[in-house]
Amino acid sequence: LANTDILTARFGQTGQTSLHLYRPRVAGETPATAGLAALAVRTMVRGTLHRNAADIAFALESLGGALAPTLGADVIELPTIRIEPPTDLRAFAELVQDAHAYDWLVFTSPNGVTAFFDLFYKLYDDAREIGAARIAAIGPATAQRLKEFHMHVDLQPDEFVAESLVREFRKAGGIENLRILLARGEKARDLLPKELTALGAIVDEGFAYRTVPETRDDFGARRRLLEEGADLITFTSSSTVENFLALGLPWPANMQVASIGPVTSKTARDLGLEVAIEARRHDIPGLVEAIRKFFPRQA
Repeated sequence: LANTDILTARFGQTGQTSLHLYRPRVAGETPATAGLAALAVRTMVRGTLHRNAADIAFALESLGGALAPTLGADVIELPTIRIEPPTDLRAFAELVQDAHAYDWLVFTSPNGVTAFFDLFYKLYDDAREIGAARIAAIGPATAQRLKEFHMHVDLQPDEFVAESLVREFRKAGGIENLRILLARGEKARDLLPKELTALGAIVDEGFAYRTVPETRDDFGARRRLLEEGADLITFTSSSTVENFLALGLPWPANMQVASIGPVTSKTARDLGLEVAIEARRHDIPGLVEAIRKFFPRQA
């Protein structure tokens, strides 16, 4: 992968990704004339608990190993969201303290896992204090974060959306009268708690974190976008779509949209954007793979 040193150096300084803006490394080149090999990559977005940036770096480095030495994309790193503690941290802490009383703990994102166990280990010294609660995770990144806290994942649906978890609970024989703690972000879709309640579960929502618009632009990404344009913008959540558009920046000519999955795509379309790329696997490696496949097709 060309300029891998830029990737690793930048990612060493950050803990978040929200979106990435791709532009040609060579003046006059476009994805249509050069394909993915015409792009070089570096990403950095500041201020959240996400590890998406590191995941993208790793995935692109792996692709570089297969297609070196010309693969890469020059990425303008523009922060749009920041992760903050929940509005009512005490209420969430009380739910975490009683985690052992639940039949299931459900996590929908790595951020929820991190927020939960950061509090859990302030309250308890031993992971066994979680009791007999079983753990469900949506998406491999969420499952991986749980494993980093030495937790076993009992249920992980193949698809990385809330609807798939509901189907898995149905197939497992139902959850009537079971107590479920759902650790998630504020203002997340209400589909999951509604559907779990409809199946007869007793659901408590634990708001583990909240996303807020990132207003700082320490690295001049907005200026770069205005001056240099971009070929592709990637959105990794509905919040990134909404907050990017709220910036009111002029849309560069011919800039296309890549989305991590159907929920994010729907938000983009509802706000008037046309989605050119949607990851079939709704995680960072899936998004990288979708982009890799898209550009050779344009060549």
